[in-house]
Amino acid sequence: MRCPVLVSRADEMARLRGALALPASGHGGVFVLRGEPGVGKSRLAATVLAEAEQAGMAVLAGRGVRSAAPMPMRPLGEALLAWLRTGTVPEDRRLAPYLPALGRLAPQLGTAPHDGGSSVMLVGEAMLRLASALDGPGVLLLIEDLHWADPETLGVLEYVADNVRDVPLLVVATTRPYDAPAVTELVGALEARSAAESVELVPLGRDDVAEMLAACLDGSAPDGLADWVLRFSAGFPLLVEEVLADLQSSGALVREDGGAWRVATELSATVPSSFARSVEARLDAVSPTAREVMEAAALLGIGFDWQVVGAALGLDDRTTATAIRDLRRERLVVADEDGFAIRHALTREAVLATVLPPDRRRLAAVLAEAVAEHGTDRDAGSAQALAELFEAAGDGARAAEHWLAAARGAIARGALTSAEEALVRAAAQEGGGLDLDIRETEVEVHALSGDIPRAVAAAECLVDELVALGDEADRLARLRLRLARALLVGGRWDEAEATLEQAGSCDVALAHVLGARLALGRYQDEVAAERARAALESVGDDRPEVACEAWEVLGRAARGRDVVEAEEAFEEGFRLADRAGLVLWRCRLLAALGALELVSRRPTDDRLIAARRAALAAGAIATAARVELDLNIVRIRYFELDAAMAAIDNAIAMMERLRLPDLPSAYLIRAFTHGLAGRDDAMAADVDVAEKIIVDEGMWLVGLPGHVLAPVAMARGNYDEARAQWAKAMEGARRFPGVPFSTRGLWALLETVLDDGAGGADAREEVRNGPQANSPHNRFALRYADAVALGRAGDREQAERVFADSEWAFPGREPWMELHAQMLVARSAAADGWGTPESWFRHALDGFVEIGQTEAASACRVAMREAGFAVPRRAVGSVRVPAHLQRLGVTAREYDVLELVVDGLPNKAIADRLFLSVRTVETHVARLLQRTGAPDRGALAVHLAG
Repeated sequence: MRCPVLVSRADEMARLRGALALPASGHGGVFVLRGEPGVGKSRLAATVLAEAEQAGMAVLAGRGVRSAAPMPMRPLGEALLAWLRTGTVPEDRRLAPYLPALGRLAPQLGTAPHDGGSSVMLVGEAMLRLASALDGPGVLLLIEDLHWADPETLGVLEYVADNVRDVPLLVVATTRPYDAPAVTELVGALEARSAAESVELVPLGRDDVAEMLAACLDGSAPDGLADWVLRFSAGFPLLVEEVLADLQSSGALVREDGGAWRVATELSATVPSSFARSVEARLDAVSPTAREVMEAAALLGIGFDWQVVGAALGLDDRTTATAIRDLRRERLVVADEDGFAIRHALTREAVLATVLPPDRRRLAAVLAEAVAEHGTDRDAGSAQALAELFEAAGDGARAAEHWLAAARGAIARGALTSAEEALVRAAAQEGGGLDLDIRETEVEVHALSGDIPRAVAAAECLVDELVALGDEADRLARLRLRLARALLVGGRWDEAEATLEQAGSCDVALAHVLGARLALGRYQDEVAAERARAALESVGDDRPEVACEAWEVLGRAARGRDVVEAEEAFEEGFRLADRAGLVLWRCRLLAALGALELVSRRPTDDRLIAARRAALAAGAIATAARVELDLNIVRIRYFELDAAMAAIDNAIAMMERLRLPDLPSAYLIRAFTHGLAGRDDAMAADVDVAEKIIVDEGMWLVGLPGHVLAPVAMARGNYDEARAQWAKAMEGARRFPGVPFSTRGLWALLETVLDDGAGGADAREEVRNGPQANSPHNRFALRYADAVALGRAGDREQAERVFADSEWAFPGREPWMELHAQMLVARSAAADGWGTPESWFRHALDGFVEIGQTEAASACRVAMREAGFAVPRRAVGSVRVPAHLQRLGVTAREYDVLELVVDGLPNKAIADRLFLSVRTVETHVARLLQRTGAPDRGALAVHLAG
């Protein structure tokens, strides 16, 4: 019996119809349908789904499945896979980086690693991006049976709920109020912060039951039946249907030839008044052997392995088959594609309710032994399933052992929330004797999840206990190495060093590599390289993860002085990680190779983009965020500010949600981006935020003036202000010499150009003999300063030679900072009579005009006039740009793009025609829209015509 219509629920549907209207206006929300089993949650959700489909919304639907070993994010994977059978993911550059994350749910969308789990934040963000990218009136995501969902699915739901307000996505979930405390707590927390709304469902009243019976029985429900059904179903719609089915199957309710229904026999009280009673009645109808098979199957899960059940109960195959045949006849068991399964979850729960505690313990014990001996491909075939069985059997020691194994397996999959919950269950077992192992694994979980303070606290507490024991020397040493790693990640160098010394030589290779990382953190590059090489010699080919870390340290130690050597080290580590299948190390080393492009001043972002893709696919969100910072720097280098802002916004979003340690740097970098774009208020706002969260005084004293204020002043052609800010940064660098400071060479150049006394010489020597002098960024500016000093001293030939050797020598466009440096050299060369300053001025001026640095272009024109050179009225190539577009600041290259846009060419075709990257074309189009105020590409034609 299945009711063909939704009965009652008018108020609930009114709220949900209001929710269905949200996505069409660009907004979203989360609604949780909450009620006891059988109260009609799924029926209400199905009605919402149908109305969403009628409205043209994209509908994704999945459900939680009760399982001894839940698959991370199964409901989301089911929903996405089902939708992809008919739906198509659009090509959207904002969504593209997140396709590998969706690939963990649907393999056709991207390549995901085989040994890693997925960051819940990353998958949640990917779902939000997908909803934003789809055309139509919005997206409905339905998650049924949330109370059986895995912890990762709950994490994704929480992330989506907190961020869905301005995304056209409606999430509807169904859950029970008491079965899953974690879900109840989550829903309560979301409601408290207005991130979700609950729709409570209560059982039906008498009139509603009567209406439901009329719908089920074609309007011909016998008199008195509604009262009787209400009494035994308690108003639960599912139980109403079950009671009707029982009445029909027993012959108590029959249909006349005319179609009317009637009660054929007296309604007996033997018909159960609850679903559990109904199930118990069916159990009473089967043989004792079949009942025991049913009870054992219920302990294993919804889907069960009949061979394991038979082995546990000592039954041969024929006897087991006969028992299952009896159970199928009573509609307790159904056949499925893998064998057999209990009819539905409510049936399983009702069966378990009939099993007495002594029988439950006995059955759990024999099932655990059978599963351990025979294994199974169904739900019971996992460490977690064995742990649950041994726990039910009262064998705490073996339960703890398997819970610990389940936790370690979850760590290997990357399901850290599941791992933590398994450790809690392991610790709760009596007689396990695994307390130290459990707590050691907890330290690993905290460290991998990025909760360094918690990892450090747990490790320090455990260290103290092991010291008190006095007989756990090896374990204590290994634990201290884990603690040292957590301290290193947190930047607590002195504590990490003391901990490493206490750890001794229990693991020589790991101690070497951690010591190398410590030296690297203190900017002791030579010591770091020496210890990394020692680690490689100690480990050989046995531990590729240690070798990969050693290669990473070697590359980072070398990149400031020898880019080729650094690249070779990163490449060696990357190849090793690839061969060994170490997904996270492969990701980290690819990111290091991408970042090396910045150090080497190469005009490409290919490796960085590949690194970001790999990081997102691996769920290495911290690495992905770091790559976004590097991508921002690449975009800034070529003054592609819109693309730069998109990258830094992505980075900050990731870092804020995960509280990553690079967040202060990210805010300073975004402040720099705002400053270059002329948004001084936004720059000041980001500086204020950074000041509140920066805990490193050196970063503040060096980073703000040296990497934000001074470069912004230089971009505007205000060289005196830039000089003053870099001088402040140098004061900070003298106090904190280990703080990265990649622009100090430009300070030396400004001091040399603008100071007629000995200040320039002192500045050059300080940079030349100071930290990071070998960085290509500092080296080229220092050589420019040397050329200026030689020209001023009258050594013209040597000045020209040094300058020529220092000029931009890489293929592609010239970064804007190099243009400013060249203009400064031209000023001095014109005053001191060496080189070809007029051509250098013109080259810099063309570059400033091309990238839109109008203030710098004006400063360059003033300098040319002061040097006695004729100032071109416009840059080369701008003669083709109509006057009305010149007044808007449209450059010659932007005009080229504009003509092709008006001709109807897409960005890819324009890029091919002008020999540009597609990203560069996108930037030019965005600038044209901004300069002209045109609402879209089609409206640009009006501005071309003037």
